[in-house]
Amino acid sequence: FTHNERLFLSAVGPRGIIPASVATLFAVELQALGRPQEAQLLAGTVFLIIFATVVLQAGLARQIADYLEVSPMRTIIVGGGRVGLSLAERLEQDGENVLLIDLDPDAVEKARKRGLRALEGDGTDADVLEEAGADDAKTVIATTPDDDVNLLVCQLAKTTYDVESVASRVNQPDNVDAFESLGVHAIDLSMATAWSLENVLERPSLSAWMNELGRTGDVQEIEVTATDLVGKTIADLNAEIPDGVIVGLLTHRNGATEVPTGDHELRDGDRVTFLGQTDAVDRAIKRFHPHE
Repeated sequence: FTHNERLFLSAVGPRGIIPASVATLFAVELQALGRPQEAQLLAGTVFLIIFATVVLQAGLARQIADYLEVSPMRTIIVGGGRVGLSLAERLEQDGENVLLIDLDPDAVEKARKRGLRALEGDGTDADVLEEAGADDAKTVIATTPDDDVNLLVCQLAKTTYDVESVASRVNQPDNVDAFESLGVHAIDLSMATAWSLENVLERPSLSAWMNELGRTGDVQEIEVTATDLVGKTIADLNAEIPDGVIVGLLTHRNGATEVPTGDHELRDGDRVTFLGQTDAVDRAIKRFHPHE
């Protein structure tokens, strides 16, 4: 843990067990001495203070984390329509720190009612992106039905805030090149729909499995940071991989991606893709990509 992470844990970590135990002990002693009112007052006051402290810490935890810069890097989604809202919910379920931006107050309120963090404002306004924390964001995604808006959002994210990963919904196929020229991951909406329909018709079993995986399972790509695993083959690591999860893809530092066999050896900088049950995928991630 870093110094700031230790400060954060000390600020919001659970406490009160020892004071509660001591207060209970003294209350019992006071009861034995025939002073029940003092016993109740002592115990009640201590537990009230503990309760108030817990509530205060819980309410300020996010602000403290932001101040100490230990919050998970944020994913900002501009566009609170059906696509943006669904994506935000899925990313939240995956444990991402998501903030949704939309000009429509109704869309913002709808997102908040679903438990999402949302900001009312124009995602093409640098001040709004600044307020959203774009300077600390790891990902910015534009999901509005207007390609001009999406392109401007991506341009700001890339040039002004130097965001590592920028992606966008592209509504008109002819605009894909404009997004890709900025280094944006462009998702052609019409092509994505065509691929989905083709999968349903040509590969129904695979399509059904992927849909089921999307509902009850998880797919995660992570960089291998556990140094003790580097140099070992997939077969060697079989016991390290939890039941209910498989290594679907292996991406090397040079960008080459392949379906691994048991003989494939993990190298420094490799990325692996896990598929399987959500809890099993989580355990695999913790083993292969432990907290640094």
